[in-house]
Amino acid sequence: MFKPIHLDFLEFTGPDAEKAKLPFAPGLNVLYGASNTGKSFAVKSLDFMLGSSRELPDISERRAYESACLNLLLPTSGFVSLVRALAGGAFDVPASPTLSVGAGHNGRQLSARHDPSNNDNLSQFLLTELSLASKSVAMDANGKKRSLSFRDLARYCIVDETSIQSETSPAESGQYQLTTAERSVFKLLVTGIDDAAIVPVVDRKTFKAATAGKLEMLDEMIVSLEEQLTSDYPNADELPDQNQRLEQTYVNLQFEFQQAQESIRDRLRRKRDIADRLGEMHQRRGEIEINTERFSQLQLIYQSDIQRLEAIEEAGFLLTLEGEKECPLCGAPSSAQKHTHSAHEIEKARQAAEAEIKKIAKQAEDLKKTLQDLQDEGSAVVVSLDHLDEQLKSLERELGELAPTYEVAKQRLDETLIARDRVRQGLALLEQRQSLTVRRDELAALRPARKAEKPKLGITAATVHDFAQTVSVVLKDWHFPGQRHVTFDETSYDLRIDGKHRRDNGKGVRAITHAAFKVALLLYCRERNLPHPGFLVLDTPLLTYRDPLRSRAGALSADEQEVSQTSLKDHFFEHLAEHSKNSQFWIIENVDLPANIHQIAHVETFTGEAGVGRRGLFHHRSAGVN
Repeated sequence: MFKPIHLDFLEFTGPDAEKAKLPFAPGLNVLYGASNTGKSFAVKSLDFMLGSSRELPDISERRAYESACLNLLLPTSGFVSLVRALAGGAFDVPASPTLSVGAGHNGRQLSARHDPSNNDNLSQFLLTELSLASKSVAMDANGKKRSLSFRDLARYCIVDETSIQSETSPAESGQYQLTTAERSVFKLLVTGIDDAAIVPVVDRKTFKAATAGKLEMLDEMIVSLEEQLTSDYPNADELPDQNQRLEQTYVNLQFEFQQAQESIRDRLRRKRDIADRLGEMHQRRGEIEINTERFSQLQLIYQSDIQRLEAIEEAGFLLTLEGEKECPLCGAPSSAQKHTHSAHEIEKARQAAEAEIKKIAKQAEDLKKTLQDLQDEGSAVVVSLDHLDEQLKSLERELGELAPTYEVAKQRLDETLIARDRVRQGLALLEQRQSLTVRRDELAALRPARKAEKPKLGITAATVHDFAQTVSVVLKDWHFPGQRHVTFDETSYDLRIDGKHRRDNGKGVRAITHAAFKVALLLYCRERNLPHPGFLVLDTPLLTYRDPLRSRAGALSADEQEVSQTSLKDHFFEHLAEHSKNSQFWIIENVDLPANIHQIAHVETFTGEAGVGRRGLFHHRSAGVN
């Protein structure tokens, strides 16, 4: 029974970064957008999260993130989360896929390295889900075998931008030494039969010539390593124990160093805080002194104003007492005197002066209280300054005492690190010698065989014919130009379309026919209940629809121009949508999409522009923008 793996979401997290999440829907998914927005990085990340050992590109946008999570729906285990550091290494599998990335959990850990001897690695875990865990593939024409790895299947479900345009067969990587194994994997997919029954043989004709030179070279390398070990590591057998002790010593010293370092950092932080407070206190003391001087001057002004008003009040009082008397200066009678102001007006002036005196006296009393408060605050500031000075001196003494401890801890740590590295170099030499010895023993143990004894590898003509017909149907459904007569070339392990080798087309046509190969394989396996991952990622399969002036791929070739004038693009997406039951497609493109794409596919768009939709993989959708 065809049991697919479905992608749920890919998520990136960092301690100081907002989560960057890329969701996948069942069926057809399209990632559309401008260049340099993270589309190809997302494809590489998906491959990385499925066990690739290739480092992710060091783009600036990813530097705030430290781990990624790939959520999958597996045939047997259901929803599972795979968590991996972006620096590489093993995978964490939380007990529940609902746990956030980086959260503590009681799940399991899976090695990124394929190992058929146990199930604690990602490859075996996924192969078990696909019922392919015990399969073997031939590595060479003599029938040497190895176990199937999930990485062997990755090329059939994740196709990057470079591979899809390549002249190499979609079933191969282009590395000559891997050709036999890659063709064996293709045979396994289209037949369901592996190479477990093959008995390896050795070619007698080339055996002596091939092995003699290799044995001589290995012997020279082993002797060279032994001489180096004897010279630099006379007690090489003790290196493992030394390494274990040094590792523990290094861990202990590193803890001591970090403690000393943290103590110094803590005191430096406190010193900086006290220095800031001292600055604030000195500033406040200056403000108090300035305000005290100003208020003292204002107090003198109040006193002067009160004295002036008291004189006015007293004069008015005296004038009201005089009444109608002879002038004390000239002796004129009151009837002969002329007054500009009446006694009533003089009394009003006196009362006004008296009221103003009370008002100023009240202000003077308030000013006196304010001055007292400032003086009290000034005294408190002086006390605080003295206290802070003492704290600062105490911290400086502590820092002076801690400095030697820090230097000693650092020196011991450096010395241990040098010793550990030297021991590790010795261990590496031992491991290298052991590896070379094993290789030499394996080579020496090989025996030549007759040509007739070599196994018959490859696929039957009937099988590749049926597969080629599936490709032909796919091309017809896509309205690929021509007769769409497809045959399988067993020499190149690639397609001939209307008599023309697939590799002889322009890169845009190679991209679409590569996509047809991979889509046809998925459909072929599904129709015959053969194991297949069940999802397919294609990076820029519609390269023929590019703008020749803007695209790095350059001008269109004649065959590319022919395809670009057709409606293949529309039929391509419609066909994938129609066949997305129990299969999942993820298409990455930057050419214009069909008008009805949102009706048949889940579309994620990277605009490449700040404030407009989702700018890129690590830039979330702006508020209010769909």
